[in-house]
Formats: sequence, structure tokens, C-alpha cells
Amino acid sequence: MKTITKKIKLALVLCLGLTITALNAQTTHIVNNNAGTAVDFTDLQAAIDAAANGDIIHVQQSSTSYGNVTLNKELTIIGRSHSDASYSSSIGTLELVEGCSNSVIKGLEIQSISDPFNPAGTFPLIEDVVIQDNKISDMQNFGVYRTFNNILMQGNIIGSFSTGANTSNFLITNNIFTSSFLSFGMVDTLLFSNNIISSSIGISISNNTPDLLNISNSMFISDRFNDVSVSFSSSTGTFLITNCLTYNYDANYNFATGSNITISNSQENIDPLFTFRDGSPGSIGTAQQFNPVLDDLMLQAGSPFINDGIYEAYNFKPLGTPAGLPSLKIDSYDPTVPKNSDLTVTITAKTN
Repeated sequence: MKTITKKIKLALVLCLGLTITALNAQTTHIVNNNAGTAVDFTDLQAAIDAAANGDIIHVQQSSTSYGNVTLNKELTIIGRSHSDASYSSSIGTLELVEGCSNSVIKGLEIQSISDPFNPAGTFPLIEDVVIQDNKISDMQNFGVYRTFNNILMQGNIIGSFSTGANTSNFLITNNIFTSSFLSFGMVDTLLFSNNIISSSIGISISNNTPDLLNISNSMFISDRFNDVSVSFSSSTGTFLITNCLTYNYDANYNFATGSNITISNSQENIDPLFTFRDGSPGSIGTAQQFNPVLDDLMLQAGSPFINDGIYEAYNFKPLGTPAGLPSLKIDSYDPTVPKNSDLTVTITAKTN
């Protein structure tokens, strides 16, 4: 991170919103619903409707949600962050429908991701979708009305979550789940790895198939005054829990046992030694919450966990600032200056 201080003429203060498209065939659109801004669109759905397949849409920070949107094209939609104070981009429901294959969604606070009812009664194919670095309150019944193939969910903070039977090649990795219930309707080509499941009351995992659900390299974290457990439910399916860890900051946290459950090379009631855990209500392990500002889930040297958790092979972004995108923040400036004089602005540049 580099902090610089410059003297900028008043006429040039607002010249930071440049759009660079010279090296790409795609068109980049800027969406900003803040009053007084001169951008391509103020409405996100209007930007999606006007965009062509392959275009990029940047959603600027705003205290006002951009509302519900339907994605029916091959687009890259990038928000500023999901939790950085005054620099977040939020939307309501994101509907993924036919035409959105090969899309990327990142850096957004999303109320829900929906596979909406399909009145045609068919199961159209949507594939090669990346959902990355978002905060998603609700993502249920994904793959009920459409067929989803080659889906990557990585680096997100996710609340309620369930999948239907019409999913395949589903990679769920490097995420934080804050729900007490996870349900899977397809597990044969599902990989669930390097996630943190943070629920103060424990977690129930449902395998709604006759196949094996493999959960690996994940941590189950709680802060509860009484004992909690990782429980498993399935009528005919089985579970393999490999290289996982449980820890309750106030009592015990154990894996349930059963004839359809195999626990391999895993640890119970072992402190993972996060770099910093706030510990107050809203921090990791409490009331289905995670504090992205205060909780640092990097593992300390000497951690008993055998890999790097959510940071294993990925640069997890607690605030949801998309990796690989530079950003600028104005940290301070002179509120008033004499006429025709310089305005001193301090800008922090981050490479993310």
C-alpha cells in the first residue's frame, strides 16, 4: 500500500474516474447512483440491458442499494467492496437466468442470489460462472429451476445456503459460511474445501443424495456457553470429513458420529490460532456473524491447522475488495482554500 500527498488544481479534482478500454475488446460501463455524478448509468439493470456479451460493469460505492437485477448476459460485474465503510456496493436479489454463462460477479453486497422459477418447466443450462469476493445473505435452492455446471464460489461471506439437484462441477472454496444449516442436492461432483463455518449454535449439514459428500480442510467455529456439534443428516447418503477442525471458544464442539459418517485426520476442540479475533458480538463464531473489519483469520505461526484455512492458495479479502483491482481512497483534503490556490489531497492507493 502506498500513500501519497499531491497538490491538485480545483479543476482537476474529479479526474479520477477514467475508463480504460484500449487493450480490450469489451466495453467497460460505470454505474453510479450517487447524486451529481456524470457516469454511463445510474441504474444497474439499465446497464445490464444495454451491455453486450463480454462487457464489464463497475458498480460504484453508494449508501443506496442498486436494487434487484436479472443477469441474462455474459458479463463481468464488479463492485467496490461489500464491507468497506463508505466504499461498498450493494444490490438486492440477483437472478441468474439463461444467457448468463461465462459471467463473473465480484465485490458486491448481495441480499440474495436466486435461481427463479422457470414457467417453461425446462432446465436451461448455465455454466462457467464465477461468484467471488461477495457478501451474500441468502443463496438457497440454487440449481432447482436451471442446470448449473462449472460454478466457482470463492472468497465470499455467505449466509443461508442450499443447492438443488441440477448442479455439477461445483467448487465451493475459501468462503465463510454464517448459517447453522447447509443443504446439498448434488454432491457427486461437488468440492467443499477450505471454508470456515461460523455458527454459535453448531451446524447441521444435509446430504439429499445417495452419494458421498466430501468436506475437507474446513474449520467449524463457535462461541457458545454450552456444547455444540457438527451434525449430519441423509436418508441414504454418506459423509467423509477430512482434515477439518472444530473449536468452541466457551465449551466443546464435536463431530457427530454414525455409520454413514467417516471422520479422517480431523481435530476436535482445538484453537486454530487466528491472528486476531474480536470476541465481541458480531465476531467470528458468534450469532452467525463475522466482523470483516476486526477479525483477522490469517493463522498464526504454530497453528495446529495443517493448512492456511481460507487463505490456502487464495488471497481472501475480508472487506470484499476484489483482488487484482487497484483502488484509490481520499484520506484527507483541505475543505476550503482561497480562490485560485491549490487543494491539498492525501490519497491512499492499494493494489488489492
